[in-house]
Amino acid sequence: MQRFVQLAGGLSSPAILIVLIWCVALALVAVGPIDFPGQPSPAVLAIVGTCLAAFLLAYRGGSVLFEAGFARRHEMPAPSVSMLNRTVTATSLTGIAGIGLMAFDRIVLSGVNNSSYSELLRCAPGLISFIEIKRTPILYLGYVTFSFGFVSVILFLLKGEVIRGWAAALAQLSIVSPVGYAVLYSGRFPILLAMLLIIATMLIRVSQGRRPLPAGHHLLLKVLIALGLFALYSSWVWSSRQNFCIQLTPLIRELEEKQRQASGVPSPGQQTPAAPVQQAPSPPLPPPAAQGPVAPPPPGEGISGTDLSKKMAEAAAVAPKATSETNTADAVLAIMLEAWNVKPRGYVTTALNAGYLSPRAALIGLSTFFYLTHGVRTIDIAWQARDKFSPQWGVYEVGILSPILRVFFPQVQQVSVMEAELKATGIYGFFPTAWLAAFIDFGMIGAIVYILIWGGIAGWSATGARRSDLLTPQLLLIFVITSILLSPVQGPLGVANAALILVSMLVVGLVVDGSPRFAKRTDPVAA
Repeated sequence: MQRFVQLAGGLSSPAILIVLIWCVALALVAVGPIDFPGQPSPAVLAIVGTCLAAFLLAYRGGSVLFEAGFARRHEMPAPSVSMLNRTVTATSLTGIAGIGLMAFDRIVLSGVNNSSYSELLRCAPGLISFIEIKRTPILYLGYVTFSFGFVSVILFLLKGEVIRGWAAALAQLSIVSPVGYAVLYSGRFPILLAMLLIIATMLIRVSQGRRPLPAGHHLLLKVLIALGLFALYSSWVWSSRQNFCIQLTPLIRELEEKQRQASGVPSPGQQTPAAPVQQAPSPPLPPPAAQGPVAPPPPGEGISGTDLSKKMAEAAAVAPKATSETNTADAVLAIMLEAWNVKPRGYVTTALNAGYLSPRAALIGLSTFFYLTHGVRTIDIAWQARDKFSPQWGVYEVGILSPILRVFFPQVQQVSVMEAELKATGIYGFFPTAWLAAFIDFGMIGAIVYILIWGGIAGWSATGARRSDLLTPQLLLIFVITSILLSPVQGPLGVANAALILVSMLVVGLVVDGSPRFAKRTDPVAA
């Protein structure tokens, strides 16, 4: 048990974890089942090494900063039980209400079949500005509040020994926030993010000498069931999306042509979109050559949500059912080469040809591996084209900024410019890793500053969680650990609107930690 605690303590240290994660990621790219030609390249190794050094330097600085501040404080009381229960109840209700508002807007008020619309944008994300969807303030209010559901779940798991009754029940019910968000947008990352937040919380609990999960509530069984359901859901989404994209290929082609005509962009010629195989944020097929920013069509020249729903229903009715079966090893190789410009290593091909590995199982396994590791190659591609990027100032990572710009500031072409740059450099639709995401958003110097801030927060929160009973450092540490686990895929703020979750954590932590001081100021007797 002592060794397990020591292991958890090591993994709960952001400094140790980030080095371990990236050593494993680079090793998998070098010898894993997919052959990424020439990867990791010397440029990638130098970039990753420099970024890790900056993170570790800032980590040490953040630790010293907390130590200095901690030494000046004589009283840092732990949050009271009543305060924790009230906070869990409030965050649960806020998060549940938020996802409910989002669902009401997307399903009832939007004027479009939400399920098909979400799937369509996974197949052809460039159509988002061409489809005229009714949006109401309810959606944006839901966006602002749904992320508190994530915080409620984490706070309950972190302090579950003292959270009882309705607060505990509501906290567990708050899992509907990530699940609902994933279902509404036909994605998987919100659930994956929630799972990793839970794992990070368990690591911190074990490193503190506590059980991985609070006693009671059958939490271990619930977590195992949730993991199993997520695996099934992920597989279903992958298969469903592949079939959907194949079925609607003619409609997608038609809508893209109408979008080009409405925007005054000449047709690039006959191109046949292929269905995505295990998508990244958008189709992982090699993107077409960039043709400059595609401006949003003038009002009234797009397609309404109602018309889109009718067209999708008609297309699904007449299109032949796509098969998800891949029957031969040659088919697997062809799909990988066309979609990702990679091929399996020799030992995988040998296993396929010998019949030890079924083609479908190989495709699922290889696509999952590609999904999680191709960001290393993306770094190299972007480095070769580094002069073609301009800073996006958060629009690339922070998901909520793009719809805000499209809806409220349609004259601002930053989203279109960003998409054109990503297509021109060949990384549109691929994951960037934390390091490349920082560069795309803030440029070379800005990326270093971004990484220094990330590392500083990691050091501050790790020391604070170890040296004090304050809630804010513990919540931030959970977020940092989760962002490190996902760093080979995306940046700290780039997964499932993680920026909103971070803000919610900060709000909750500061309110809970500040409540004793506020009570003393308002009650002179208590002071």
